[in-house]
Amino acid sequence: MDYGDWAQVIGSFDLAARRGAIVSMLPAKLAFASIEGGEERVRLKGLGEAGAVLFDLAVNPLRPSCGTVGSERMFEEFVPVTEALREVKLYVDGVEVSQFAPGSAEPIGAVELAAPAPGREHHIPLGGDVPAEPNVSYALQVRPEGDTRWHTMATGLDRPNVADVDVNQFPGASAIDVRVLRSNGLETTEIFHERREF
Repeated sequence: MDYGDWAQVIGSFDLAARRGAIVSMLPAKLAFASIEGGEERVRLKGLGEAGAVLFDLAVNPLRPSCGTVGSERMFEEFVPVTEALREVKLYVDGVEVSQFAPGSAEPIGAVELAAPAPGREHHIPLGGDVPAEPNVSYALQVRPEGDTRWHTMATGLDRPNVADVDVNQFPGASAIDVRVLRSNGLETTEIFHERREF
């Protein structure tokens, strides 16, 4: 385990077909190293300005517990994040098969708590005009009154207004704090925070 500025990269690869894809990239403060070592034929490279290689890592394949049909495998790898990092590319047998360039740094639009629909008063939907953006994802978190922890209610959203808060998940709470986090792959920022009392 290493503490610092990292990004967790999740993806897939198929050595027989020589293809792969970066599925997601999210910032992390804690990185885990592979116990078994990486798959040397499948590599993640971090690139800076003018294509300068900042890192070149063999990916950490995830081992299926129940057997697998086909030759496609998932991977998880933690890559170092610096101000110089501009994009991450996935290579299979030396050929580029996928890339991830961080989404925009500045949020677009606004988030709000909308009015519940009739008959669904215990569900508070998120509203607003935040559009879907390439390589940007959102997470919805709730902290009930008296709790110090944030509870993640939805993650990996392409825009916030597809989620809602089910207040029945927090029985007895007299109030909740609701926040929305925005990630562009390299950093996560809070773009909305509101307290709702009952």
